[in-house]
This record gives sequence, structure tokens and C-alpha cells, in this order.
Amino acid sequence: MERYNITAEWARKQATSVLGEKVKKQIDTCLDAIEKAVARNEMSTSIGIYAESLTLEDLRKRGFNVNQYDDQRDGSYLSISW
Repeated sequence: MERYNITAEWARKQATSVLGEKVKKQIDTCLDAIEKAVARNEMSTSIGIYAESLTLEDLRKRGFNVNQYDDQRDGSYLSISW
């Protein structure tokens, strides 16, 4: 796209597209961790990612308790319980 034709609508569409792929990958990562934890008879799991707000929202809609932490020593991680 030529720079002079860039509009707010185009920018939103591009950002949403990129974010959508990132969120989908994060959700897949979370669901993989949940499946592994369930196979170990656990009721929670932690994942070393900083999740987008849309990822957190999706997991909460599925009924999971989700907490995000950003620890200086341990880095960012997501705690999911059910």
C-alpha cells in the first residue's frame, strides 16, 4: 500500500490481523499446557509467557482462573487453574 493511502481503518485491520495470530498461538500454548497438567492429575499450570489481554479474556470465558505475573527475577508468566 502506498504510504499516502494509509487510513485508520487500514491500520486497525493490520494490527488486528497481527494480534489475532499472536493470540491464537498463545491460546494454543496455554491449551497444550492445560492438557499436559490434566494428564498429570494437576489442577493448575504455569506458562512462561506474557499473554495479551485477548488471550486472558478467552481463557476466562472458558472458565479458567487466570493470573498474569511479571516478576523481575522470574520474568513474565501466566498461572492458570481450574
